[in-house]
Amino acid sequence: MCRTGSIRRAICALLLGAAAMLSSCAGDAAAAPDVPTRQGVRVGFRLSLGETEGYGTRSGAVDDGTSVDYENYIDLIRSNYRILFFDTDDRYLTAFRPAEFVPVGGDPLRTPYYEVFGEIDALVAGADFKVVVLANWPNYPDDAVAGETTIEEICTSVGSRYDYEPPFVPSADAAIPMYGVRRCTGMAFSADRMTWLGTVYLLRAMAKIEVVCPTEGWTLERVALHRYNRMGFCAPDKVYDEADYVSDGEYEHPRTADIHPVEGAAAEGPLDFGRTDDGRFVICVPEYRNTLGGVRSADAAEIRVKFEQRKDKEYVIDFKYYQHPPEGSRVGDWFDIRRNYYYKFSITKSTEYDEPQISIDLYPYDVRELGPIFGQDK
Repeated sequence: MCRTGSIRRAICALLLGAAAMLSSCAGDAAAAPDVPTRQGVRVGFRLSLGETEGYGTRSGAVDDGTSVDYENYIDLIRSNYRILFFDTDDRYLTAFRPAEFVPVGGDPLRTPYYEVFGEIDALVAGADFKVVVLANWPNYPDDAVAGETTIEEICTSVGSRYDYEPPFVPSADAAIPMYGVRRCTGMAFSADRMTWLGTVYLLRAMAKIEVVCPTEGWTLERVALHRYNRMGFCAPDKVYDEADYVSDGEYEHPRTADIHPVEGAAAEGPLDFGRTDDGRFVICVPEYRNTLGGVRSADAAEIRVKFEQRKDKEYVIDFKYYQHPPEGSRVGDWFDIRRNYYYKFSITKSTEYDEPQISIDLYPYDVRELGPIFGQDK
């Protein structure tokens, strides 16, 4: 039985049901215009998980999470999301009442963005406010008090942490937690038209790590991560405005100033990567701190690999820049494992003792393709 196919059909049926409900409600309203309704205004906006239009790499490749099921998935079937509105002092105003939640692109398991339409309680025309989106969280604080509850309280509530249970594979039952916020300025509302609020850029709460070996004659047998966190925060630390993770219009590469790991959640491992049908090794994990004061921490994570052709040797890949570091960094600098990043390590081996050829590239939704130099045996 193909469960992903049934999930796709269920989401499509859900969307058709929502459209029928909207049509029915519109007809009822026309027949009984005097029935009192909750005062509100209609709004719409987009949720983006990595739009790539106009962006590419030296190889011409991009990655926006659409090549694999569930990397961009929001659990609409169980309404596993909350959309909340706050004032510019980060205090709760009202909740969004969705009417349509549409994954755009034809495939609800791979869409790079969603378009959302619904209603909120009437706000003062021209008001400035913030839209906060939570998705795929284990629990939500549904007791927010208008004028009192803050974004920080939402992001540090009991439900803001998720357990990471390996082997983790994104699915309908194990969707990646997400968070996003957008500041809206000078919005004008009208009872007879919809107000478009723009785009909310979502951050996945996990990093994706991939290891490949494209060299003919060399086949990876096992790839494992040593040291990782068994728990993660659904929201990044102190990100209460889109300017905290989106700067200079670089919406295609949303990032936070620092990582937000859960203290005391470290596990030693090893944690095996999953192997795809085409021979790649992939894993999704919570954030992990590899640096301390700008240098490698004593408990930094590392990847260990074995080849089928050399079962007696284990090689170590470090989380550091092997070539072409970004501006402000140097070759050899270590980096932390960050949420919403896609780290791609490419191993090129020629002969037993020759140094491999190294390449590095940066993809949209932050894919760092890293080529480690093997020189450390375990």
